[in-house]
Amino acid sequence: MNNTYYILHQGEIIIERFHLCTWETLKEPSYIEFGFEIKSDSVKETDILYLAAPFIETGTVANCLSSNLYNKQNCRFIFNDIVKNSKSVGDDERDGNIIEFESRNKLTIIPVKTICKNGYIEIQLKKTKEVEGSLYFRLLVQKKIGTIARRKQGIAKSNYIYDVKVNETRNIPENVYNLKKDNDLNICGIKNVFCLHAINNNTDLSFLDSSKLKNIRELEKEAFKRYLPEIKTIDKEEYNIVFLKDDEKDSYSFFTVFTEETIGSKQIALAIGTNILCSLLFAIASLRIDRDPTIEWYKQIPTEYYISLVLLLILILYMFGIIKKIFK
Repeated sequence: MNNTYYILHQGEIIIERFHLCTWETLKEPSYIEFGFEIKSDSVKETDILYLAAPFIETGTVANCLSSNLYNKQNCRFIFNDIVKNSKSVGDDERDGNIIEFESRNKLTIIPVKTICKNGYIEIQLKKTKEVEGSLYFRLLVQKKIGTIARRKQGIAKSNYIYDVKVNETRNIPENVYNLKKDNDLNICGIKNVFCLHAINNNTDLSFLDSSKLKNIRELEKEAFKRYLPEIKTIDKEEYNIVFLKDDEKDSYSFFTVFTEETIGSKQIALAIGTNILCSLLFAIASLRIDRDPTIEWYKQIPTEYYISLVLLLILILYMFGIIKKIFK
């Protein structure tokens, strides 16, 4: 799938940091987070930012995550810094929250309204009078169907290919070009891009650009469950997170490949079980033809048949996960 993103604005907005995090569930449609840290003096009192993405359609839901970040624990976890102080903008934190960190500059986290149209999200900004540091907001979007990655499926394995591009003007799509032209927009400059991929740990990392790699770690499940309760699979699956970063470019590109083995222990168990079952059917047919009618049928069954049946039963219980539940 095409993973090229453009951020556009009528003026000269300065984006200090752009966060992009994909959530690959393998079983349900993918999620993707977008985070924006913007210089407050480059934003008007009411303003509109456009995020063009190929999988956005009319009816797609882009949830504002600002309220999730009002929680000090979530804020410390996401920004990887100690929160010294937090205060609401005005009388109600739903209008925004000013966060003072120990090491990094202050942020004013603001709520935004979004309208999803074919090919882009219109993000409506409202800058409050009480602002300290840069403005920050975050969105969570769920793709309607399937994966955000380009999935290349083979006999023994499937590859999940993330070819993420940000503000690449070399091959700007026609719909983005028309959006830019019709609304007299500029492509925003971005100082830093952070690209994260959260993917099921049944997959292996096959390829990435090591010069952009910051770290790879296991998902901190409890912290993410608190921060992103919208993604239900966090509690059900195990994830790894790959963290990539690049800066001071006109456009950005991150190419990453994950591989999922499709021939696993269950497929091997199915093959063995099928072989045992076929062998038993042939053996039973032979027994039926050569059976002595003067002796009870069950007394004529060899011990090996019973062993095969027990093995077949164990394999069936394993395939359906019953053995794992019994010995849990």
